[in-house]
Amino acid sequence: MKILHTSDIHIDSPMTSRLPAAKIRERRRELLLGFDDLARAAVTEGCQAMIIAGDLFDSEEVSKRALDTVLGVIERYPSLIFFYLKGNHEGDALAGHSVLPNNLLIFGEDWTYFCADGLTVAGRSICSDDMFDTLELPSDTKNIVVLHGELRDRSAFPDIIGRSDAAGKNIDYMALGHYHTYSAEPIGEDGLAVYSGTPEGRGFDEVGDMGYVVIDTEGKLTHRFVSFAKRKMQIIKVDITGLTRGQDITELVKTKLSDVNPSDIVRVELVGKYVTGLWKDTEAIRERFEGGFYYLEVKDSSKIEIDPDSYKNDRSLKGEFIRLVTADESLSDEQKERIVACGIYALMGDNIYDR
Repeated sequence: MKILHTSDIHIDSPMTSRLPAAKIRERRRELLLGFDDLARAAVTEGCQAMIIAGDLFDSEEVSKRALDTVLGVIERYPSLIFFYLKGNHEGDALAGHSVLPNNLLIFGEDWTYFCADGLTVAGRSICSDDMFDTLELPSDTKNIVVLHGELRDRSAFPDIIGRSDAAGKNIDYMALGHYHTYSAEPIGEDGLAVYSGTPEGRGFDEVGDMGYVVIDTEGKLTHRFVSFAKRKMQIIKVDITGLTRGQDITELVKTKLSDVNPSDIVRVELVGKYVTGLWKDTEAIRERFEGGFYYLEVKDSSKIEIDPDSYKNDRSLKGEFIRLVTADESLSDEQKERIVACGIYALMGDNIYDR
């Protein structure tokens, strides 16, 4: 039997990136329609079931459109069994609906078991420190446990899942939700705890490959991660150390962006240390490249390189200013860097706060 494992879809999310309003609305539609894409992917993969390990929705307030769409997708794929676990973000909008599809199976607050064809799937929506004490899994079936929370050494309430507590409980595969990046680690000698991650990144804290996991219970239970995201969130770091002209920065950014997919959501982040006098125009960089991608922003995390000794005998206004700031012991190094940067740009006739 094959099962698609997903979680943290966060339908109706307000989105955490700084997209324009129109693209936020579009991305929210993409998240919603992506649930149908996941179901189609499950069928294409030859799966007989889909596990949703929490946070299908982003909050307790679920729009009627989102609820109707999700229920419609489940009804449209009667050959798929949908195992649904409520996460920490969502309420009972789905479980509390008056009429539910026959192929939707919902885990309760305590252990709920579904058994068929040599497979046992167990899950619960509430974590507690003693929850594995009451877990009873047969020794003659493949066993999958579905939970939503943070994997640590010992279980606790709320949302803490203990890997040590789960060891020796006949768990072959623990299908987890809560963390938004794929990961897998052992439980005891034979079990495995797997976060599928979110299928679509929503902010720049969710960069890189996002997708789902396909579990195969034939023979020894195995799993594989599959990339799925319609758009990747990417942070492209550009080290400007040693550059002396603004045009050099633009050319380096161009090179770094050459292999980035135009459909992606991109942050260009300037890093490294730059010399005083280097003209950095982040708005010009954004305007130069934003048309080539779904969305692009520029963040300046570079730091000014200051050698106070080199300004000891500099009698210019810049030299006097740098000496004054660097000698002020009430300022942290970070504050000194920021003040010097603002001052240098002001002396150059530029306002750093406009960029």
